[in-house]
Amino acid sequence: DRKPAGKGEIFAWCWYDFGNSAFVTVVITVVGGVFYTKTVCGGASWAEWAWGTALSASAAVAMGVGPLLGRWADRRAAKKRLLVGATMVCVAGTALMGLPMWGVAMVTGLVVVANAAFLLGENLVAAFLPELAPMGQRGKISAYGWGFGYVGGLVSLGLALWMLEGGEGAVRNVFPAVAGFMMVAALPTILFLRERAVAGKERTTESDWRAVWRTVREWPELRRLLLGLGAALTGLSAVVGFASIYATREIGFTLEDTVKLFVVLQVAAVVGALGTGRWQDRSGARPVLLWALALWVGVSVGAWWSRSAESFYLVAAGAGVGMGWLQSAGRAAVAELTPSGREGELFGIWGFAGKLAGMVGPFLFGGGAALFGMRGAILLNGVWFLLGGVLLARVKLGNGKLVVESGG
Repeated sequence: DRKPAGKGEIFAWCWYDFGNSAFVTVVITVVGGVFYTKTVCGGASWAEWAWGTALSASAAVAMGVGPLLGRWADRRAAKKRLLVGATMVCVAGTALMGLPMWGVAMVTGLVVVANAAFLLGENLVAAFLPELAPMGQRGKISAYGWGFGYVGGLVSLGLALWMLEGGEGAVRNVFPAVAGFMMVAALPTILFLRERAVAGKERTTESDWRAVWRTVREWPELRRLLLGLGAALTGLSAVVGFASIYATREIGFTLEDTVKLFVVLQVAAVVGALGTGRWQDRSGARPVLLWALALWVGVSVGAWWSRSAESFYLVAAGAGVGMGWLQSAGRAAVAELTPSGREGELFGIWGFAGKLAGMVGPFLFGGGAALFGMRGAILLNGVWFLLGGVLLARVKLGNGKLVVESGG
């Protein structure tokens, strides 16, 4: 049954983004890194390296497994089962992370497993988007999910900060609380999201990786879209990874200022995401993506220029709006390209591009900061958004149809 979803089912799908945001906001961005480096590793000189390695290893796992898992899900109509499994693994790993009996090796393993499951779940829930609505209506649904997800990040951050007021030992209790938050928020998705796909009858001796590569090679529009999005997300991942460090070192932010900065970024992202859905459905994804990248170029210049907290908060608001536009429109653009029965594979490839960007961006930004300083690095990072704009300008996405201009 390929009948589009009703409002209740779409809302149930959005709840997954709401719960998932708690993991990336609290466990990865705000609390987890500090807990790992200071409490688990005891402030050792190698702690930051170990944390970064764990995150990179989990991203590599998701990159390698995602497209293959997507093809398997398409053949067996198993996106829902795999999504539930990934959710349970992420929730369990998060809940166990804060237990005091674990050493460095065990916590590192839990971080790798939980984050890889989170990243795979991100691919799988996105793969339902083409089933939820016909072409020309997917932009607003993707926007609802991203917008609701940013709200979930804010709510979970508020919960974590409230718990941390209980003293130093309270940090361990944050992890099971976040796990419970994720599990409860995912229940509407688990209970009410339908698997509309039908098990495929494909019989082939071709290896899955070879088939995935053939898909990328034979669909130039997919390749160009993902190259453009990959360039943009490389720049975005660097900003996300270094925003708090930049604000602290270059602007003089305190921890309280950094939390306020994150709130400004998230609220602006909600506005950006919700504001882009109908715009994309009416005008197509390309103008939304190009305006988002133009805004990000401006944000890069603004961050380089900023010397005061007031101006940097303004830059953060622009970054939030640009992040909402870029992430919401990017996911919907891939959905417009996806034929029935190939959702798992194509969103697995989309996830591969995003995870690769997430590994490359912070690495190159760190190298640029070492060579040219933080301000030089943030300015150079804007080149990624320019490159993404050049690549995406050749791809026509509009009114529910995607075509690529001839040439190249």
